[in-house]
Amino acid sequence: MKKFISTLFFISIFSLLQGCAGGLIVVAGTAVAVSSDERSLTQQVDDSSLSIAALDKINELNISNEDIRINLVSNSGYLLVVGQVNDQETKDKIEQKLNTLKQAKGIYNQLRISKPIGFAQQSKDSWITTKVKSQLTSHDEVNPFKIKVISENGEVFLIGMVSEKMANDATNITRKIEGVKQVNRVFQLIEEQAK
Repeated sequence: MKKFISTLFFISIFSLLQGCAGGLIVVAGTAVAVSSDERSLTQQVDDSSLSIAALDKINELNISNEDIRINLVSNSGYLLVVGQVNDQETKDKIEQKLNTLKQAKGIYNQLRISKPIGFAQQSKDSWITTKVKSQLTSHDEVNPFKIKVISENGEVFLIGMVSEKMANDATNITRKIEGVKQVNRVFQLIEEQAK
């Protein structure tokens, strides 16, 4: 059953991406294996739906392929938008469109005004993400299943519903990793549960 749902999801995402900005808009963090994600299956499906709805909203703007690179990440009803756009007006238009999403609890618009990054930087970002995840996994005080890691142009975005201590630990670990220019916290803080 998991395999069927996963296949169906990838087919739907692939068909959606066929018409979007030459694949420059990426819906990330939605294809996490159910067994390794602390969100409920319902929440995972809701987050996937939120990312797809956000993608549809951005596509309505008909922005030129050369002018944008956008990465969408949803977690527990919150939507993080990272990437590059060519001007403030485009950034504002995207934010206005996304603010019409009724199912979003919050929108974090972290688009940067610059030329879209190329393949070389995307590869570096993938390596940074791998290093961050590895370090978080090896730390006793951090549950890596509660934190999503996205790297974009050397900036690392940490996303999740965690305690303040875990958020601080994850932030401090990430700051020390080579290649990380800045750590951006997109946490929803919850009370620490007694052990």
